[in-house]
Amino acid sequence: MSSSPASLPRLDGRTILVTGANAGIGYWCAEILAAHGARVLLGCRSAERAEIAVSSIRTQVPGADLGILPLDLGSLGSIASAAAALDERLDAVICNAGVKAADRGVRTADGLDLMVGTNALGHFALLAQLAPALADDARVVAVGSLAHRFAEIDPATLAQPWTGASLRQYGRSKAALMALTFELTRRWKGSARSALCAHPGYAVDPLTPPREGLAPVSAVARALASLSRPLVQGKDAGAAPIVHAAVAADATGGDYWGPGGLLEFRGAPTRVRASEQVRSAAVGADLWSVAEELTGVRFAV
Repeated sequence: MSSSPASLPRLDGRTILVTGANAGIGYWCAEILAAHGARVLLGCRSAERAEIAVSSIRTQVPGADLGILPLDLGSLGSIASAAAALDERLDAVICNAGVKAADRGVRTADGLDLMVGTNALGHFALLAQLAPALADDARVVAVGSLAHRFAEIDPATLAQPWTGASLRQYGRSKAALMALTFELTRRWKGSARSALCAHPGYAVDPLTPPREGLAPVSAVARALASLSRPLVQGKDAGAAPIVHAAVAADATGGDYWGPGGLLEFRGAPTRVRASEQVRSAAVGADLWSVAEELTGVRFAV
């Protein structure tokens, strides 16, 4: 049976899209949501991996209501096709899919920086085109990262080739996604819709419950990782703040949720602080304009 948090409400009748739901944090968001009765759409680039995830979830949650939405966030054409193919109302979207490491100079199918183009601009273009399908009280949750704190966002240089460390570019891409999400919060002011951010803390595979076909971990690696449990957590626990942001009654627009323990590495979901830069209205407005220009997609709110 799923390890889903017992404190969450029943979600029967609600439909939630999770991008990158075939592995990692996205998979665990999908399993937890399905265990609470939601219809979960798995937005995945690989149909084969999506089917494996569906099979795994149904093993843990018999009768789970699941669907697959073919989606490559590194391709604006794929994003447009996915949005056009969707014929369901969405109560929430969890923007989780992302590239975590890339060599310098690698680009998306449309010539954008791979990490920024996928993690931030891809989700921006997706949400813009999904807007007609969003319920009147829909929630959007962007999966951020602790790494955003070490990033500097300059909207004017977002399209330029990245020459620094891959980890810093990952933080920059997550910071851009978070800044766009907080800007969406401001633009939805007065609406019943809400946009939030959340992060999984320090979540690792060796502390994650095994699932058939997903990230195999040896018994030795699990035994060694158990020593780190006081400091870090599994990806099932890492998904908890993100799911909480998506469906809990006490989560509201503009929130940022993460683990409540030491350094936000692990622990129960709680409100945490995002950097001043990602919350900046000036940065958000400039970034929004740049995102529309780079993607060629107007996000009308």
